[in-house]
Amino acid sequence: MRTKRIVAIGFSILAISFYACNGDKDNKGAAGMSRQTCIDSMNAIDSKLKNITTPDPVSYGKAITAWTNFATNFPNDTLAPVCLFRAASFASSLNQYQRALSLYDTIAKKYPNFYKAAECAFSHGNIYEDKMKDTAKARVYYQLVLDKYPKDQWAMQARFALKNLGKTPDEIINSFPSKDSDKDGSGTK
Repeated sequence: MRTKRIVAIGFSILAISFYACNGDKDNKGAAGMSRQTCIDSMNAIDSKLKNITTPDPVSYGKAITAWTNFATNFPNDTLAPVCLFRAASFASSLNQYQRALSLYDTIAKKYPNFYKAAECAFSHGNIYEDKMKDTAKARVYYQLVLDKYPKDQWAMQARFALKNLGKTPDEIINSFPSKDSDKDGSGTK
């Protein structure tokens, strides 16, 4: 009798695990929405956004809601971090920098192996530097890119950002060698 109960419990756990991981497009998220309904909503919004040339607060707001809803309802789905990344990009476009930073933080904490993790960290630093004028926090995130993702394409951008942190665009431009500075190859004018 005890063996039958253990076997029944084992099969129940196996069945629940299979159902939870089977990727069925009709499974329901935390709010009872189906995965496909969420995807259809995001696709409809994407279609409308293709015709927009400047950030539209209403359309971008709907996009942020749709993408964050998907990630909230299906946090274990491989699309969840992609949706959060897109939502962060839209939030940044609307000058909602704290919201964008919060979304990038969520990605870093919940999805540390996300293929755009380095870009998230760099974007974090960029918002702190360019939009919030907090070079100390920007430095932390740029350095994080170099430390955690040294071979990623964003590492080169982070190195450049760290080298020029706090400089004005004119100061950065003036730091480049001029065309006339080395015409004879001697290293002098």
